[in-house]
Amino acid sequence: MGHAAGADKVINVIKALQRYLPSSDYSDDVSVYHESSSSQTTSTEHTTTTTTHHGTIEYCTLYAFSTENWSRSPEEINTIFKLMERIAIQYRSHQSVKSGKIQIDLLGNLEDERIPPGAKRELQRLQNESRDACNKRREKCGNSTNILTICLAINYGARADILQAAQKLAQAIASGEISPNDLAAMDESEISNRLCTAHIPDPDLIIRTSGETRLSNFLLWDAAYAELYFTDLLWPDFDEEALEEALMWYGKRKRRFGGRTIVTLWGSVYMAALCAAMKVLPVSLMKTKLLRRKTKLFMQLRDGIQLPGLAYIL
Repeated sequence: MGHAAGADKVINVIKALQRYLPSSDYSDDVSVYHESSSSQTTSTEHTTTTTTHHGTIEYCTLYAFSTENWSRSPEEINTIFKLMERIAIQYRSHQSVKSGKIQIDLLGNLEDERIPPGAKRELQRLQNESRDACNKRREKCGNSTNILTICLAINYGARADILQAAQKLAQAIASGEISPNDLAAMDESEISNRLCTAHIPDPDLIIRTSGETRLSNFLLWDAAYAELYFTDLLWPDFDEEALEEALMWYGKRKRRFGGRTIVTLWGSVYMAALCAAMKVLPVSLMKTKLLRRKTKLFMQLRDGIQLPGLAYIL
């Protein structure tokens, strides 16, 4: 029940996140919350009505299985990967995936021989089929179409990711791809560009559930300037109201990035969910009616507060 409850919660959160992508496809609240895009918003926003909507969430990363989770019992690990395999098979037929509204990206070391072949195969099929559907949608609608990218971190650990990035950099130097004379001019992008997360933006907001106050080896490099939000709620109890409370908390933060000038974030928004083992992958694929956002949150969006990247740590 613990795994199933967490998996159901992921589906609910993903549905909630889709409401932050202005689209005529989500028509329940379109008259209030899906307004025309501003010139300052990201390329995934498009015109649906006549009011300006600034808040977007485009990326969500779920920590499905960490490198440290291999220390668990073989029985629990087997159960987790069986759940991954089953959900990957089911989710491929989900309308949001088939229509190209959700893109699945896999992060972490999927070449580890300890990963059951069936789970690896079905997860990669889910990734490939979702990418194909999203590419077709982009070809049809242009780059302005909005897509929610769900990143599944499987056999992922931030320290391991930083290590492999450093190894790639060392290989580039040893092979002559990078001249030793250029070492002094290098900046941190030489590491960032070699991480498995290089293709997604850094998280803006990390949410840690379950009363824990640690990152648990999740996105350590990427989270340098993320806002950290801690809640005593367990992941299965983290509902849309709790999500909106976290977003409103973030909206009150003054992000200076080391300086004294208050920065309003206009970049693409990222949500990362750090979920213990595989307790959060989707099980129920049933559609739920979209809920109207709270007035207070809408007022924040209307006034130009960009929504953050989120990170759930359970």
